[in-house]
Amino acid sequence: MTGYVEWEDRVTHALTDLYRSYGYGRYRMEKFEPYELYSEHKNYLKSSVITFPDSSGRLMALRPDVTMSVVRSAAPGEELKVYYSENVFRQERDTQEYREIRQIGLEYIGGETGYPEAETLLLAARSLECIGGPFALCVSNMDLVGALLAGQAQEPDVTKRVLQAIRRRRPHTLKDLPVPETVREKLHTLVTLPGRAEDALAALRLMDDGSLAAPIEELQTVADVLRKAGFGGQIRVDFSILNDTDYYNGISFAGYMDGVPKAVLSGGRYDSLMHRFGKPQGGIGFAVYLGELERRLRTSPETDADVLLVCGQASATEILDAVRRLTEQGCTVRACRKAPEGFRAARTVRLEEVAE
Repeated sequence: MTGYVEWEDRVTHALTDLYRSYGYGRYRMEKFEPYELYSEHKNYLKSSVITFPDSSGRLMALRPDVTMSVVRSAAPGEELKVYYSENVFRQERDTQEYREIRQIGLEYIGGETGYPEAETLLLAARSLECIGGPFALCVSNMDLVGALLAGQAQEPDVTKRVLQAIRRRRPHTLKDLPVPETVREKLHTLVTLPGRAEDALAALRLMDDGSLAAPIEELQTVADVLRKAGFGGQIRVDFSILNDTDYYNGISFAGYMDGVPKAVLSGGRYDSLMHRFGKPQGGIGFAVYLGELERRLRTSPETDADVLLVCGQASATEILDAVRRLTEQGCTVRACRKAPEGFRAARTVRLEEVAE
């Protein structure tokens, strides 16, 4: 058992070291925050908030999100790079039950256009690499969809239906949308893009009439950065990765790992959220969901301790002296009067066997 480290500790340490190496400082938040921080942005959270009155009658919330807290703390125009390791409390969409969700992530507030996306996507890929095992990083650009629909006379729910069709990869549902045929064909291309990033980007360029050049170039920059860093085989251009248009814009992304059915990492650019808080700068970030990784990474040690120390009727001082000698040798020790049933130890020794 010596040297055994729980998978969550291993992943957390690796990721925090990675983020620190790129100049991110630790962000800590309170477990309880004023409810008004979240009440005006319920659509962003997509989950009910657990609330309770404090001793003065003020309505408080059990934190459902970290990004909003970081955004609120940033000064207008400030460049801020922070990472966090926090638990949040959210309602499951499927079961409607509340869960405590362990996550670690980072936020990059401000910065020159272009570099924050490149650094954040690179750190997302390296985060998945740190976790270990085959992975894919899927990337889209919400501005490209917006450019396709710009200037179209739409029914109020058309954008919602378009996004739903793209997210669910259902090209057959596009034929019922009240949009011009040329737009429908381009939306069909988004839903049926090939797997390789370069092939997908080539398909996007073929349908560009000039209005899509900027978002396609953003995707190309991200693909180039990841390819040069050795992640060219893991990146996918996938427009099913789209966030809420009221809060997010530009690059959106999600990370998937072999053997895990849901995304283990998700993020994107959220300039619109920044502006809703009166902050003129942009922001981008992501979170790694440790709970989704548990089934894949959780392992149990072969033993409960290196040494089971059977002490009989020895005194506390004698027992502690023996434990000290064993731990100084690098062993993990369980001391007890008699051997407990079912306890797994690499070896069992009696107190009198432990010599100076």
